[in-house]
Amino acid sequence: MKNILKYTFFGAFALLISFSCRKDAFEGTETGDSGTTHIKVEEGGEIKQFFGPFTDIKLAHLFSLRRDAANNADLNKTNTIKLESNAGIIEKYNEDNDESFEELPASFYTLASDAGINKTSTGYDFLFSSGEFSKNFKIKLDGSKWVDLSKKYSLAFRITDYNGLTPTAATSDSIIVLFSIKNKYDGVYEVTGTMIDVTNPAYTHVNDVLGADAPTHLQLRTISPTKCVLYDDYYIGGYFVGFNANGSGSYYGAFCPVFEFDPATDKIISVTNYYGQPAPNTRSAKLDPSGINQFDAESRTMSVTYNMLQPSVVTTPPNIRVTWQEVWKFIEERQ
Repeated sequence: MKNILKYTFFGAFALLISFSCRKDAFEGTETGDSGTTHIKVEEGGEIKQFFGPFTDIKLAHLFSLRRDAANNADLNKTNTIKLESNAGIIEKYNEDNDESFEELPASFYTLASDAGINKTSTGYDFLFSSGEFSKNFKIKLDGSKWVDLSKKYSLAFRITDYNGLTPTAATSDSIIVLFSIKNKYDGVYEVTGTMIDVTNPAYTHVNDVLGADAPTHLQLRTISPTKCVLYDDYYIGGYFVGFNANGSGSYYGAFCPVFEFDPATDKIISVTNYYGQPAPNTRSAKLDPSGINQFDAESRTMSVTYNMLQPSVVTTPPNIRVTWQEVWKFIEERQ
């Protein structure tokens, strides 16, 4: 993701082992009875979890804490690592990443973790008994509670007590788990095509201003089981449609298409404006029936023609100011 002109701007296991030397059982070099016992978060400090729309209960593995013992004596000790729930980490993540994650409500999940992980008044204790080196934090997530699929949730923790163990260099005190829903159209796409603005022939498709960075990459972000909104994380940055304004980059304010699909046929059945239908500046979106307007599930390619209407500028019905005719080719899953 290039962010070229960004204006503003997500199978665990537990084992008990016996061993004769460190190099057979742990990462690192044989140290005999010397060395340092480390603790680490296996998945890193930022963990992203994506789900398709669901209404049943799903088991979600969030993260694992691993105790990498320096020697037999350390492995046979008992250690309790303390984690506090910390909503402030979510707030900072939102500020740093222009995101809108909310803390996952307690009613959405129940604990389903390994034995020895116990809830406290402020968070969780991870108790490593003799011989244990991995603890897996898991929850049962109730999809029936997740009614608004445009909402994104998070759980965040801060490690407040390592109980004498040493965190690895890559282990942060903070852990944030990010939960998002994705429908089958969600992803990052390479977009080619044309754009015509009847008010100014110098306004053309954004690819015309990108040069060697063309074609543009745009995201489809899930907002319901059948709808995705366009998000530009490549050029403009945000819920905007960029364009070439006579050799300079620009975008249409208060306008961004929301594509609605028929999941049975994968046809695009409507296009509306993310900012309102119409927005205060009278801009609205409409599917142009002259287009193919189809998502091909096998190739994950979308062919679509859509319009921006603006009666305050184009006063003659049907008030179409801009028409895009595009092909969206899937590149990768959105991270």
